[in-house]
Amino acid sequence: MFDFGSPVHGEPVMIAGHAKPSMDAGIVLRRLWRGSAFIILGGLISVGLAIVVLNLLKPTYTSSIQILVDPADLPVIANDLSNRSPQADSGVSIAESQARVVQSDSVLRRVVERLDLMQDDEFVRPPSTNPIMITLRKTLGLEAPGGNRDPVNIALDALRMKLGVRRAERTFVIDVYVQTEDAEKSARIANAIGDAYFAEEARARTDAARRASDALTGRLATLRQGVEEAERKVVNYRETNKLVTTSGRLLSDQQLSDLNQQLVTANIRTAEAKSRLEQARRMRLGEAGTALPEMLQSLEMQGLRQQYATLSRNTAELAARLGERHPAMAEQYAQQRDLQRLIQREKERIIDTSQKDFDRAAASEAAVRRSLDRAKVETAGNDRANVGLRELDRELEARRSVYETFLRRSRETSEQERLNSSNVRVISSATPARLRTWPPSPKVVLPLALALGLALGAGLALLLGAGRDRRRSLSVTGTASGARSFRAVDA
Repeated sequence: MFDFGSPVHGEPVMIAGHAKPSMDAGIVLRRLWRGSAFIILGGLISVGLAIVVLNLLKPTYTSSIQILVDPADLPVIANDLSNRSPQADSGVSIAESQARVVQSDSVLRRVVERLDLMQDDEFVRPPSTNPIMITLRKTLGLEAPGGNRDPVNIALDALRMKLGVRRAERTFVIDVYVQTEDAEKSARIANAIGDAYFAEEARARTDAARRASDALTGRLATLRQGVEEAERKVVNYRETNKLVTTSGRLLSDQQLSDLNQQLVTANIRTAEAKSRLEQARRMRLGEAGTALPEMLQSLEMQGLRQQYATLSRNTAELAARLGERHPAMAEQYAQQRDLQRLIQREKERIIDTSQKDFDRAAASEAAVRRSLDRAKVETAGNDRANVGLRELDRELEARRSVYETFLRRSRETSEQERLNSSNVRVISSATPARLRTWPPSPKVVLPLALALGLALGAGLALLLGAGRDRRRSLSVTGTASGARSFRAVDA
């Protein structure tokens, strides 16, 4: 019996199933060579599309400025309201906060109004008149409400989309980028943002100083009333307790000091008068030619003593010439006795005068002493009253000190409205860009498009070559199967 499973001599054996063709470099190169037209066509199409797209896209240009934000303000005045002396780890937070200020509406609104961006079609596009577009926008909910159609707000939103602000790591430098369709416009807007930021910082400091000044001024009225009330209390207390002051001192204290000095002077005068009186008494019985130094000051005493000296000299000469018993000597002696009596009376008068001077000095000393005793009594009473007066004075000084501090601070804050101590400056101004930012340069886009087109063409060539080889393999397999079946039927 014939075995259909045994091979027939001279017939190639076909193994059922799908054969996996081996992918070697030769097959890949053959397929790429056969599809080289697709590869070239893909590269050309890709380059053409890139050129068309580059011509259709609107170019944009970017300009930037760099702002240095020093956390430490300029030491213009010692008591600055917003003086920043940050810690080592807070400077970055200050710089980040200032970067947020640059993007704030208060800064950007200044730029929009200054450059009149609400009239620029790039920032405020004119509304569409196409009814289809209007209907489509309303259907999709893209139509803005009537209250949000303010051109300033629209330009503000557009400017915010075209603005970029960043801070380089580990620095206090803020980079501000503006990207528009015009290089000159980008530079102009970037510089305007820097100016608006400085203006906003100055306005903020001025407003802070004005608010502080207004608050201090409002408080000054209350403090002034408190000082006036304390002064009235001090005046009333002094009038009630008869505490009169002069040159910052109580009158009783000054009188006590003056009386002490007067008493010392009166004691000295009394002692001097007493000394003169005792000397006069001791010399009362002295010779006619002797006298106290005070007596020599008397012109009458000087004349009497001079006459007595002359008469004594003449009497001595006459006695030497005529003798003691000569009748002419009696008249000389009588004249001497008269002069002695006159001198003695003058001594008595001077002694009486010295006595009166001593009595007056003693009486004056006693009067000063009595006044001093009364002043001491009065001062003792005033000392008790001074306890309450000192308390009132302390309260007055405290209120006056606070009032003067607020008044001085109010004047300082008023002056600070015209000062700007912020240490912020532009270290790099914006200039018009020489190259566009978007789309990329053709030097970059075209080579990439060519490479992408060639890659797509190569992929298409490999795919078509693989399909062609698969169909050829299936065709060969089908032919071999038909021949075997035919021989089997013949057998």
